[in-house]
Amino acid sequence: MLDPSDPNRDGPNPTLPRRSVWQRWVHRPQGLGFRKALLQVHLWLAITIGAYIVVVSVSGSAVVFRRELGMWLVPRTVPEAVGIPLAGDGLREAVERVYSDYEILAVVEPQRRPDEPVYVRLSRDGAESSRQFDQFTGVDMGDTYPLPMQIMEWFVDLHDNLLAGQTGRTINGIGGLFVLVIVFSGAVLWWPGRSHWRQSMIVRPSRKDRPLTWQLHSALGFWAFAMLLVWALTAVYFAFPEPFEWLMDSLDTDSSDFERPGEQALLLLIDLHFGRFGGLGVRTFWVLIGLIPAAMFITGFIVWRRRVNRRGRAGESAPQVTGRPRGN
Repeated sequence: MLDPSDPNRDGPNPTLPRRSVWQRWVHRPQGLGFRKALLQVHLWLAITIGAYIVVVSVSGSAVVFRRELGMWLVPRTVPEAVGIPLAGDGLREAVERVYSDYEILAVVEPQRRPDEPVYVRLSRDGAESSRQFDQFTGVDMGDTYPLPMQIMEWFVDLHDNLLAGQTGRTINGIGGLFVLVIVFSGAVLWWPGRSHWRQSMIVRPSRKDRPLTWQLHSALGFWAFAMLLVWALTAVYFAFPEPFEWLMDSLDTDSSDFERPGEQALLLLIDLHFGRFGGLGVRTFWVLIGLIPAAMFITGFIVWRRRVNRRGRAGESAPQVTGRPRGN
């Protein structure tokens, strides 16, 4: 005889046969016990490393244009390579006139192309610096390491090593492992049931049953799943390359071909991590999608806080049951 109180049965009709776990997962997974437990893992792990996620997300987007910034701020050629360039002692004398307040440590003339600027190493009051010098006009061309590039390298160190050297790189790898758990658990939790999965892929501000932050969290998680996986996996590789190298070496049956199984795929993942392909349009797009992990944490945190606040208000508004004194 069917038990109407059986929790493994979904729907209002208690006479329907019991559904299997798989059937409940496909149609209505919200009541499954393992899903509730997975939600707690996903939630508290994300809250625990939320600050880390925001830091690596923002810093990762900040360094996408690292190579272009150097090209924009530090010219690779002199403005006009016209006439006979200064060289030898004549170049040295011109450099000493322009930088008369400095001690000249080195003057390096172009080695590959005649229109490359001269590299000058200087010292004053114990501080060293380097400048570019136009050997055709005899004028200074600027710092070889300007302040914007110094700021960029600070962000690079923050993103790669959390400003803590090898220790920070190791923490980054552990963080990547945690993010992998968050990504895979989020993928399982994302599934809302066969009749609602399309709604979880898009954001509709007019939707009344789900707040906008919840919709953003769900939609971003779906569309960015592959990239989130790439970023987390490569973060683990950068910190702990040995297991990856061991696996590729173990699968390599021909050491004479200089190519190991999976090596090209790994290089592709690294290029995807940094956006090392395409032009400015691709890099601009990578700056934007690099902020998705931070957006995922922020939207998820807001959803959680609203739920906590709602439960708190519900508890405060619940009627208080007090004992009634008995008469004598």
